[in-house]
Amino acid sequence: MEQIMKNIVWLVACWGVATIGLCAEPFAKGPYLGQTPPGSTPQVFAPGLICDIGAHQGESHGTFSADGNTFCFYRNFYVYITENTDQGWTRPKRVKSIPYKVCSPCLSPDANSIYFNQRLYPSRRWSPRRCMRTSQGWSLPQELGPPLTDSGASGGFSLAADNSIYFHSNKIPYGRSPFLVAPFVDNTWAQAITIRLEVGNIRGHSPGIAPDASFMVVYSIQPGAPGGTETDLYLTLRQPNGSWSEPRDMGPKINTGSFEYLSRISPDKKYMFFSRGNGWAENSSRDTCDIYWVALKEYLPESYR
Repeated sequence: MEQIMKNIVWLVACWGVATIGLCAEPFAKGPYLGQTPPGSTPQVFAPGLICDIGAHQGESHGTFSADGNTFCFYRNFYVYITENTDQGWTRPKRVKSIPYKVCSPCLSPDANSIYFNQRLYPSRRWSPRRCMRTSQGWSLPQELGPPLTDSGASGGFSLAADNSIYFHSNKIPYGRSPFLVAPFVDNTWAQAITIRLEVGNIRGHSPGIAPDASFMVVYSIQPGAPGGTETDLYLTLRQPNGSWSEPRDMGPKINTGSFEYLSRISPDKKYMFFSRGNGWAENSSRDTCDIYWVALKEYLPESYR
């Protein structure tokens, strides 16, 4: 009997060691969470790791830091973050100081701030905010204030490598360029400047800027379609004189019968991350959305790659 008990204890101990080893396994390893890079046809990013491809699940707004070692994303209306360590990527952890259902979370290039838009009630005013990394964790949201609030920053925005913020303004009437940039100067944001862009017949929204600000991708409802219907992604290039080319539909590999929106450009400019779903991911019993990524080589002129 004593020998049997010793055997049981030994087996339990071995099982415990094995379990600890299993739990210690990294979440993922390698650049871009160890995922095989896509080609010119978009693929779901990190299925089973970041994206739950089941029905009524929503992931979007995937953003990498400039060094590629931090990834921030939106999952079912909460913001999550995962970081690459010597042992591999950590399991995604929710940033608890960021409220439920904010708009367009975006990681700063240095991974020390997370930016987002929060709608305030009862005024329904958009409030651009950020949480900052501290020694105790992520800070409470801080309003960015002017010039973003003065310029009507709403919905989505993104940051270039120099921390300049590119955003959409709800104060500009249809038919004119709704995009502005707030340059980052002397550790703060200078007066916002309207981006010289021929918008044509699209209603551009939520600019995803390249790290070097050489191009950006915006989304719009399909020209002529009523509001609330499917959206497509459009590419615009910055010209040598500082103006921008008329936004160009990115084509059928990217723009399908689904909603494509909320683009982010990888720090090496090789890939675009974007959201694709059957709606705006606002109804958890109906909508499904995933983060996709696609190689940009086919979509960019050689001098922009």
